Amino acid sequence: MKDVVQGRLVHLTEMRDGDAEWLQDTQWEPGLLRNLSADAIHPLTAQEYAEWATDPDSDDHYFFMVRANADDGLLGSVVLNNVYFKNRRASMGIALPVVSDRGQGYGQDAMQTILSFAFNELGLHKVNLEVNANNPLAIHAYEAVGFTREGVNREAIFQDGHWLDLYSYGILASEWRAVSRETEG
Repeated sequence: MKDVVQGRLVHLTEMRDGDAEWLQDTQWEPGLLRNLSADAIHPLTAQEYAEWATDPDSDDHYFFMVRANADDGLLGSVVLNNVYFKNRRASMGIALPVVSDRGQGYGQDAMQTILSFAFNELGLHKVNLEVNANNPLAIHAYEAVGFTREGVNREAIFQDGHWLDLYSYGILASEWRAVSRETEG
């Protein structure tokens, strides 16, 4: 049986001692907050990160820390939000805050791993996400794991005095399984 929280390069874990402080410190990494598709957020404290990540009574929210297989080093976080079991869908968010950790395959592997959890463990049918139009590296990574652009929310993001489009992406379980088989073989 496949381990649904173990990828090729990364594995997903619970929040451990020191992780909330790491999230608090790395929220200031270049470009991280500006690439969020959500509205402006206030800086979070370690306690707020811990409370948000560890709500044991929530069935609509699955938060994981992303760690490197090589050394168990902390790379970031990934979350399934707004999990709707009747309609079998959820929204995904991922953050690898440290710039030097990006572009090494960790993000794509973390997405493959959380999608394995979503489709194989939770039995979801679809996972979607939103991304700013001016984030080509994230768009490339999403498309590489099989996400398809489903729509454009025109001029939905205000940044640097200009309006940007917000792209909506989705992936169906069947699409993910087809892409996963191609990349395994």
